[in-house]
Amino acid sequence: MSQTAAPYVHTGPWINWSHGLIRGSTITLSERDGGLLTAFLGIFVTAAGASCWKIMSFALHQHRSPRDPQDGIHHQQQAILRNADSPIGASCDLARLVWCWRNDALRPFIRTLPLIALALLNSVLFGVAGVFSSEVTKAAGNETLIRSPDCGTLNFTTSAVSQQSLAALNSVDVNDTLAATTYSQACYGNSQNPLQCSQYPQQQLPWKITQNATCPFSDDICIYGDSSAYEMDSGLIDSHQALGINAPKSERVQYRKVTTGYATEFNNTNPNELAYGDTLEQFAYGPALPNNYTYEYNTVTLTEDIGYMLMSFIYFGGQPNNSWLPVDALNRTDADVSLFLLAPNSVSYIAPVTDPFYVASTPMELANDQGTNFTYYTSDQLVNALACTDQHQYCNPTNQQCTPLTSVVLASHSLFGNTISLNKEQLATAVRLDLITQYLTTFYSVNSRGANALRASNTVNNNFQIGLPNYQWMIEVGAWFAVSMAKLQQKVHQYATGPGYIPDGMYLSRPLNIQERMCKNQIVRSSSGTMSFSVLGVAIILIIGAALTLTSLVLPSVMALLRQLLKWKQHKSLQWTLDGKLQLQRLAYEEAGQGHWSGGANSVPLTRRNDLLGVPEGVDTTHPRLGRVGKPSESGIGFGMPESESLMGDKGMRYPYKVEPVAMNYGYP
Repeated sequence: MSQTAAPYVHTGPWINWSHGLIRGSTITLSERDGGLLTAFLGIFVTAAGASCWKIMSFALHQHRSPRDPQDGIHHQQQAILRNADSPIGASCDLARLVWCWRNDALRPFIRTLPLIALALLNSVLFGVAGVFSSEVTKAAGNETLIRSPDCGTLNFTTSAVSQQSLAALNSVDVNDTLAATTYSQACYGNSQNPLQCSQYPQQQLPWKITQNATCPFSDDICIYGDSSAYEMDSGLIDSHQALGINAPKSERVQYRKVTTGYATEFNNTNPNELAYGDTLEQFAYGPALPNNYTYEYNTVTLTEDIGYMLMSFIYFGGQPNNSWLPVDALNRTDADVSLFLLAPNSVSYIAPVTDPFYVASTPMELANDQGTNFTYYTSDQLVNALACTDQHQYCNPTNQQCTPLTSVVLASHSLFGNTISLNKEQLATAVRLDLITQYLTTFYSVNSRGANALRASNTVNNNFQIGLPNYQWMIEVGAWFAVSMAKLQQKVHQYATGPGYIPDGMYLSRPLNIQERMCKNQIVRSSSGTMSFSVLGVAIILIIGAALTLTSLVLPSVMALLRQLLKWKQHKSLQWTLDGKLQLQRLAYEEAGQGHWSGGANSVPLTRRNDLLGVPEGVDTTHPRLGRVGKPSESGIGFGMPESESLMGDKGMRYPYKVEPVAMNYGYP
């Protein structure tokens, strides 16, 4: 069983080659740092929205700046466009303007509504953009890299086969098969548990089913009624897309596994009477060394209240040394053959079973506790047989060349002979897969679990079972194939994380040279504790936001300079300057005679060092004017004070009380 990936998730920049060099550029951060980046992006987008509004307001202001005099509401709109720092503030000020001018201006609502709508639209769009700026994590996907110091494969401490090495291998096989079985039951098929199925790059590896496939054995075996072979073909499994070995297209390989199962009724037995009366039935599908038969069944188990027993045998085609040598009818040099012998023992069925692997049509009568007889059915054979062939293939996606579909040993020979012109990176990936494929044979999906590998075992109660469908053996073979596919995912992942445990007699063999890359390029689905961001998405947000901010800062100055150089509509830039809040303040104080001002055409006007400004005491609170006390005269220009009087402030400031009449002109020269 592999270690959990969470402690080994790589934080920092990397490339997810699923999306190419540019779109696949990714940065993975801890959950804390990722949260800070997400918050920053949201704030940055909001600030960019304010800058965009400044650009829009400048464009509107300049467009609405004619030479001709305009009424008061127009100039107040211009002042709002010039001085509002945010679209929300501008929309509020403009709405207030409409209300105040509702009876004193021509069509105030119609003239102001478009400006309010533009401000609100800007605010809404960038508000939504700020919220969805976190989508850059989804653009990167929920995938991360893992990099573990325990990367590698388990190997034996000695080259000689010993009881210790066999025990170690069995220990590994038991744990891996149990883990793969659990995963396949939870994540393959329609019933899926999201809590258990979120680790591998692809939740499940699909395959194609052919229920009427050609029988993979000779006619001596393929003779059972209308039964036909059941074939499962994984198709080409991409090392990157399906298994998460992160690499560009030029460094990927493809793997394919085809399993064909066939269930048959076996009647080749050699009964032997033992001295103490038990009967042994020998089944001869080829010698399982050191015996000259395959399996020996003791009929005493029929009366021992024992449930299903399932025996497994494996023959690796093309390998000189095998512990089981199948009969000619089962022998395939271009495939690995797994044989399964099922002994139902004391299991009885409530209804007849016609499935060839469980066939049970022999009726038996039994009285229940109330004395009522009922019929049940027992197996027609002491032992039923099912055999599978497994074939493997490697392909080079860059040139479409493939090794023959053959046994694991011969496929490995073709791979190391490099008959499909793999480059060194592809070969390193293929070798990594080759270390796994032996354990993908159907034998390894069943052997360590025995009868627990049968789906039918799940419905046995006190050795009684409900009737089974006539395709139950296909259900079993399909489940075993699913285990092999889950084991493929598991072992690819396990290579990068490390096995998590090392049994006695084995050690962790770390990869060398080009294969070291295999320890740094395994993709898993993101687990809690990290967040991945699209570098392209973050860059787009930062570049566009920075461009908007910089443009909003320099646009008025650049336009003023261009107009000055071209002698073109300079009054628009002048009006933009004079509508600034600091210039409006200067105009108010300067026209009241307060202060000695300079920089009248700059964004920030200045007074002399010792100039003091203020609102005089006694100013009219209903219509205040700087520098004048009392109520306006009837003419609206002069003020009700003798011309000989003047007011002096506490600091010696002189506030003139008389203003010569001037023509009211809202335009600019």
